[in-house]
Amino acid sequence: MGVEVHDPRWLAAVPGAELVVALDEVAEHAADGHRVTVLIDLVPDNVFMLRGLAAEAVGEGARKVRVRPYGVDRVDLVYAAVELNRVAEDDAVEVQFDVTSAALLRADPAAFVRVDPLVVTADGTVVPICAGLERYALGSLGSLDDLVAAWDPEPVRDLCRVALTRALADTGPLVSWYEHLTRTADGMRAGC
Repeated sequence: MGVEVHDPRWLAAVPGAELVVALDEVAEHAADGHRVTVLIDLVPDNVFMLRGLAAEAVGEGARKVRVRPYGVDRVDLVYAAVELNRVAEDDAVEVQFDVTSAALLRADPAAFVRVDPLVVTADGTVVPICAGLERYALGSLGSLDDLVAAWDPEPVRDLCRVALTRALADTGPLVSWYEHLTRTADGMRAGC
């Protein structure tokens, strides 16, 4: 099960975890010798700056560029996908665009009813899949193995099933899966 951490102090507690930071933190953590993933929140106001933001992150030492869309329309999602493909090719950097194709949702819905990766937020809270699902938190990081052993992941799978139904109603070619998850979680009554 993959784990991402949003504060380097948790790296020692979770060996092999991916360090995910904001653009303004990349240089500092790369200089400290960490393999850094930059997380760029894609919103309507920065769609056309995406290429420049990604290039800046790579220039500062990011080894991976991850883009998470919020409230971006279908046309801008496609534009961003094209730009991120250019980033991957031009900068020889790994790119993760947190969208999926509507066709894949329909073809393999079981792949989206899952509880990983685990995310360690800056304060040490461990949540499944992505930040924004704090209501489904496993707890605070002490021993990750103990948290996982005591955790009932079924409410997260239920959340994924409901979000999948909503995402399948989205008619665009690309679907912002994590955005569907966090919006659905905000509307559901129960967490873990």
